[in-house]
Amino acid sequence: MLTLLATSLIALSVPAADGPCPRGVVDQLDGLYRWQVQQMDNSDDPATALASQRQRFTPSLFKLLMEARQLTPARDGRFIDFDVFSNTQVATYGAKVKGCSAEKGNSIQAEVAVDVGLRGQSSGTPRRLLYELNNSKGSWRINNITYLDAKVFELRSFLQKLVHPTP
Repeated sequence: MLTLLATSLIALSVPAADGPCPRGVVDQLDGLYRWQVQQMDNSDDPATALASQRQRFTPSLFKLLMEARQLTPARDGRFIDFDVFSNTQVATYGAKVKGCSAEKGNSIQAEVAVDVGLRGQSSGTPRRLLYELNNSKGSWRINNITYLDAKVFELRSFLQKLVHPTP
């Protein structure tokens, strides 16, 4: 019951995407999902494939993603068991940037609806993700992702615990 209440309160505290996004934000996210959809048909090593997207992420988030992608259940006893760009274990068919919150300093939050499904067919219910992007030297970079469906949680803190577990 407390978990449900906490999840509901977190979901309510997430700022709504109340306006349009800067072109650079849309370009970064559209490019990420074009790459993601192409990856569904490739059998490339996930960590190697992700390296081609380095410029889309802040250095610290990219480092965490790469470290986490290299974990294996047999060797490490832990690994990423979901797609971080949809918060599912099914295929991604596309995504739409729904809007952005007002910029705060060099940061903005963009709400993204991700189209997912099984066996070549969309579920019809998009997954809701909130991307935090930072503007560094005129380029927007992904710094974190908050998953808004079901159990609300953040990618960065999840990866930190996964990569650097406390005994």
